[in-house]
Amino acid sequence: MSTARMLCGYCNTIFDQPSGEANRNRRLGRRAFCSRSCAAKAGNAPRKYKQIIRVCPCGKRIASSERPRAPKFCSRSCASKGSMTEKRRQGSRAGGLAMVANLVPPEVTLKRREAWKYALLEEALAGRSHEFEYRVGKYIFDLVLLDTKVLVEFDGGDHQAEPQKSLDKRKDQAAKKAGFMVIRRPVVPVTVIDPSTIEGL
Repeated sequence: MSTARMLCGYCNTIFDQPSGEANRNRRLGRRAFCSRSCAAKAGNAPRKYKQIIRVCPCGKRIASSERPRAPKFCSRSCASKGSMTEKRRQGSRAGGLAMVANLVPPEVTLKRREAWKYALLEEALAGRSHEFEYRVGKYIFDLVLLDTKVLVEFDGGDHQAEPQKSLDKRKDQAAKKAGFMVIRRPVVPVTVIDPSTIEGL
């Protein structure tokens, strides 16, 4: 196979190329390249953007380019602050408020999830005005006896440690302000709760 001595159009290296390919490149006005790597680099060269220095809103100088999506911020934190306009904040706020109407209240979720624990109590309380997982202000209590305004909490072993004890104290205070009496019954471990825990209430 005959070859022709060629000059690479990117790195200026002299190399041998098959004569047929060299003649075709000359006829079509194409440059010859010594390797695929040089061909790729030469092809991408016109598309490269000029390298520039940008100043982040925080004042830090960063290396960037004139590419449309080139870095404009020095960190994710600055990008978050710089890209969050008041219009976007309002949109985010409106979206969040719209979602609230679609959310199931926590007490409804708890009623479904914890129903198994109260199976025997439900039978024992038949005929009495009551509700499990009852909300008072921002707190949810295990059981309310509405006819006597008594809230019952069934405390597992975790209620003996902080910070649960502090939370229980705040719950009791909120309930008393709302006109309820709170009674706590220890249940260790928490299983199906026996009706004897509420005898006399």
